[in-house]
Amino acid sequence: MKLHQLRWFNNRIGKRVYRDDSGCKCHTCKETTEKGLIVINKSHADYLYNIEHEYACDGFYLNYRDKL
Repeated sequence: MKLHQLRWFNNRIGKRVYRDDSGCKCHTCKETTEKGLIVINKSHADYLYNIEHEYACDGFYLNYRDKL
């Protein structure tokens, strides 16, 4: 699994990104899988980058992408 660089998230500020289905049934995970989310600013891009890498350290890959 390839993790994104911070630049990848920063380049998507103002754009919608999607995440693969993780199997989690919570509202946030389902909505991010089905509808995606818009990276709203640099702080949000930093957060997504950090959380992607923190989860990967535990063997759980979020896999953000541009298309549904």
